[in-house]
Amino acid sequence: MALKIQELLERLREVDECPEIEAKRAATELGRSALDTISAFANEPGMGGGYLLFGLEEDLATGHYEVTGIADPKKLEQEIATVCATVFNRALRPKVWVDRVDGRALVAAFVAEASPHEKPIYIKKSGLHHGTFRRVGSTDQRCTEEDLRVLFRAGDTTAYEDTLAFDARMDELDAAIIASYRRQLLDANPATELRDASPFELVQAVGGARHEAGRLVPTVAGVFLFGSRLLLRRLVPQHRVDYIRVPGTQWVPDSQRRYDSVEIRDPLLTAFRRAYQAVIDDLPRSFVLDPGSPERRDQTAVPETVVREALVNALTHRDYRIASAIQVIRYADRIEIRNPGHSLVSTEQFGQPGSYPRNPRIADVFREMRLAENKGTGIEAMRRAMKRADLVPPVFDSDARQDRFVAILWFHSLLDDAERGWLDSLGIELTAGQRQALVVAGRTGFINNSGLRDLTGLDPLQARRELHRLRELGLVVMRGERGGAYYVLAGSAGAKWPPWKAPDGLAGHPGGVADRGELRPDRGELGVDSREPKPTVDAVPALDRSMLPSGLQDELAKLGRRPRQGPLRAVILWLCAWRPLRAAELAVLLQIRPDKLTERHLAPMLAAGALVRTHPDHPTHPAQAYRASQAELPADEHDEDRGVDDD
Repeated sequence: MALKIQELLERLREVDECPEIEAKRAATELGRSALDTISAFANEPGMGGGYLLFGLEEDLATGHYEVTGIADPKKLEQEIATVCATVFNRALRPKVWVDRVDGRALVAAFVAEASPHEKPIYIKKSGLHHGTFRRVGSTDQRCTEEDLRVLFRAGDTTAYEDTLAFDARMDELDAAIIASYRRQLLDANPATELRDASPFELVQAVGGARHEAGRLVPTVAGVFLFGSRLLLRRLVPQHRVDYIRVPGTQWVPDSQRRYDSVEIRDPLLTAFRRAYQAVIDDLPRSFVLDPGSPERRDQTAVPETVVREALVNALTHRDYRIASAIQVIRYADRIEIRNPGHSLVSTEQFGQPGSYPRNPRIADVFREMRLAENKGTGIEAMRRAMKRADLVPPVFDSDARQDRFVAILWFHSLLDDAERGWLDSLGIELTAGQRQALVVAGRTGFINNSGLRDLTGLDPLQARRELHRLRELGLVVMRGERGGAYYVLAGSAGAKWPPWKAPDGLAGHPGGVADRGELRPDRGELGVDSREPKPTVDAVPALDRSMLPSGLQDELAKLGRRPRQGPLRAVILWLCAWRPLRAAELAVLLQIRPDKLTERHLAPMLAAGALVRTHPDHPTHPAQAYRASQAELPADEHDEDRGVDDD
C-alpha cells in the first residue's frame, strides 16, 4: 500500500539518507532530474521502487524541506503519467496522487521496480549508455557498463572474464598451478566431478578456456586464474597485489621516506595465499587462555576469517579492465584493502542474501575451494566475526564515481577502558548506541547514519534519532548535505578526545600504543605515535557570499540563474584559488544542489586536472575540499555556449 504524502514528508525530514524518496520542486513542469530518478527507481535491483514527492524545496544550509506546493496539480499528475508512458524505452505505469499539506497541494508518484526481463529502463532520447540510471544511496547515478550488465542480468551479456584472450596460448598456462588447484579442490570437495578431468578439461570446466575456430583459447578468467607469471606480465602488467606497510595511521607522502611494500604478481589463487600470509604474519597478536585449559592460544588483532573474506572479495569482485593494482595497506591501527571497481549492489544491500558478482566464474572457483562465503553472505559473516571479537565492524566504501571499493578492518575493540572513562567524564547519560557513535566519531573522524546502523543494528530512523540527540546535547555537529551528512565531535566530547592524551584528568591509556593493536618498535616493526591529531572540519566556518573578496562577489553575481558551463567553471576555479572549499560550501555559494554540482562540474574538473583534492588518497574524507591547480581546464565545444540548468 502506498504511503500517504504526509508520511512521506515526515520520513524525508526524519532521516539523513532516504534512498526510496526523492523530493522535487517542479513548480510548473517535470525537469530532467525527475526523469533520471524515475529510471533509477525502476532499475535499482532489490529496492522495490521509490517515491517522487513534488512541491518541496530544500534549504541547502539546514537540509530542511519547505512545502512550496504545486500550482496546477492536475496538470502535473497528467504530465507524470504521459512522460512515464512515452519517454522511456518501456512504458511505465506509476501510481500518482495528490494531497494537501499546510494548505498547499503536493503530488506524489510511486515508481515500481521493473521486472528483471524489462530492465534496463532508460530515457529513449539519451540512449542506453547515457539515459540509464541506478539509485545509489539518495542519488541517481548514470550506469556504467558493469551496471548495465547487472541490469541485463549476467546471463544475457558476456562478462569481461569470459572474453577470449587471443594473444594467449594454452601452453602458457602454468601446469603446476592447475595441478595445485586440482589438489586443493579435492581436499575441499573429494566428490567433485572434476577429479578425473585432464588439465585442459579442468580449465574449460571452470570457464578458463573455450574452443574458437577449431582451437582451444584461454579466456580472461583462465589467464588470471592459471596464467604463468610471464604470461601475466606480458598481457596484464597491471595485475598486482601491493602489500604496503605505512608507519602511523595516515597516508602522508614523504619524498624522504619509502614505505615497505611487496608486489605480488602471481595468478589469483597463489596471489591470494601470499597476500593472506603476509597480512596474517604482520598482524599484532595477543594470547588467551580458554576456560579449563592450561594451553595458551594466539589471537590476531583481526579474525583470520575476516582477513580471508576481505581479500577474496577484492580478488573476485575487482574490475580487471582497470589498469590498477589491488592495494592492501597496513597502517598501525587498521588494514585497508582497496580494489578497482565499485560494488554492483548498493551499500544498503550489503550483507543481505544474494550476490551480483562482477566475475562469477572467478568467484565460483574461490567458493568451490571453500575460501569464500556462498550466496553473497561474506560481508555479513565479516560483521559477525568482528562483533564476536568485540571489534569495530568492518567499514565498506563503494564509490561509483571513482570506480573503486575499500574495506577497512580496524584493530580497535568497541570500547576500551580509556574510552569508557572518556565517556563517563562527559557527565551525560547516554544510550549504548550514542556511546558507540561518539567513540567511532573520535577514532575515525566522523560517524554517519549508515555507519551507526552497521555498528548497532538500528534502523535508519532510530540511528537518525540517536545522532540528532547527540547534536542536541552539543557533543557532535552535522556536516555535509542530505544523502552525504556526517557528524564530527564537538563541545566537551571533542575537547577531551583522545582519552589517552595528557593532561585531561583521565588516567590515560593503560598500556600505551601496543594495547591499541599498534606494533612495538622493539619488534622491528612499525613504531607509531597514536596521539597524532585527527583531522577535523570543526574549524571551517559557515560561508556566504558576503565573506568573499569583492571581485569574486561580482563574478558570482554575473553568473545569473542559468549560468553557462564555461563561466561557471571559471568561477569555481577562482573560488578554489582563493582558498580550498568543500563541495557543500561551493554549493551554497553557487546556489546549486551539491549532487548536481559534483556530478556536472567538480568530477569533470578533477578528471581534467583543473581541481585537486586536499585529501587525494581519501576521496570520501569528511574534511575533503578542492583547490585550483595550475592545470588549465580545456574548453568543451559542445557545452560552452549552452545554458546549464543546475537547480
